[in-house]
Amino acid sequence: MEDALVVLEDRDACADLLREAAMYAKGADSELVLYSPLTTEQYEETAETLDEIGRVENREYGDDQALGVAFTFARELANDALADMDVEWTIVADVVEERTADHIVDIAEEHDCDHVFTLGNPRSPTGKAVFGDTTQRLILNFPGYVTTRMS
Repeated sequence: MEDALVVLEDRDACADLLREAAMYAKGADSELVLYSPLTTEQYEETAETLDEIGRVENREYGDDQALGVAFTFARELANDALADMDVEWTIVADVVEERTADHIVDIAEEHDCDHVFTLGNPRSPTGKAVFGDTTQRLILNFPGYVTTRMS
């Protein structure tokens, strides 16, 4: 199987990344796995907002609704970016302390993906050496193909 994992982060840049991944998927006759992670901070902010809304509406929102924000983001992005593409896709969402290359590799392997599409941040060679770079580690550690698009 030659499925591809697409790491979703920034809405505008990810739309282009999704279209590139869809062209790959059509050519390889494969499916896309859209990975929509929430950082712990994003998750907690979402949960707090839902608690406030719940107090106004006199109803309770649980953890599933907070994680649902990641699913909604991915679904809306895919519906917009892939509307004219005949490609099968599924969504995987979770909460992570921080987005790491190792975790992305684990997700890709768990879903039998041979290709990862991700956004990269332009950095100088010194910046990469001092601070590291998730995309660089992903390229070095993933046993398949990695396509990066600069955000």
